[in-house]
Amino acid sequence: MKGKVVLVTGAASGIGAACARRFAEHGATVVLADRNNSDDLARELDALAIKVDVRDEVSVARLYSIINERHSRLDVLAHLAGVAQRGLITAFSVTDWDTVVDTNLKGTFLCCRGAIPLLRKSGGGAIVTIGSELAYVAEQNISVYSATKAAVVHFTRCLANDHGADGIRVNCVCPGPVQTPMLERGIKDSPDPALTRRRTEQTTILGRLGQPTEIANVVYFLASDEASFITGSAILADGGVTSKAT
Repeated sequence: MKGKVVLVTGAASGIGAACARRFAEHGATVVLADRNNSDDLARELDALAIKVDVRDEVSVARLYSIINERHSRLDVLAHLAGVAQRGLITAFSVTDWDTVVDTNLKGTFLCCRGAIPLLRKSGGGAIVTIGSELAYVAEQNISVYSATKAAVVHFTRCLANDHGADGIRVNCVCPGPVQTPMLERGIKDSPDPALTRRRTEQTTILGRLGQPTEIANVVYFLASDEASFITGSAILADGGVTSKAT
């Protein structure tokens, strides 16, 4: 990764922050993008931090303009920004729908669309998107989020097919339950947090939550030259949730 420019969205915490650290450890020049402040991490990694709303076309265009002005290239997009919201659709407002769909799906579209010209300019590169095991298995009370992640998986496959001739590999990582601030908030807000945690852990074959660094390992691998013959793939890193589900 030395000499390469890597953009990580959703970089302020959780899987995004773990990925940013992993790329920086391997010598990449990292750009941190998040709607929240990531200045502390930027100082830690000697990285550029840019506030961006991945739902907003103008905000995303500004992000890529800054990258082009500062670095004149892009080698990797690790697009990890996303939100989750539980609820039956009968209790889901159009505003709730827009928040989840625009962040997870429109945001993926905008960020990938903005990255491709810079990746072409650099002679090719890699895009890694973020899906979920819920793209493959149905869980109660989270249909809208699950639908967006299924869409991201197939969108990733289509992008790989469209841009292989440009030397751009596109893959998706589908985590299971990972101990991130987003998951912890969901557990905390449940009626019985201790029971919810146990049940979540028990969905995996390994009987535990994943760690952000474990997902960062997979993201880094797919972005690296070690994965040079992998494109159009969705890699499950779910602790066995989908193998266990029936």
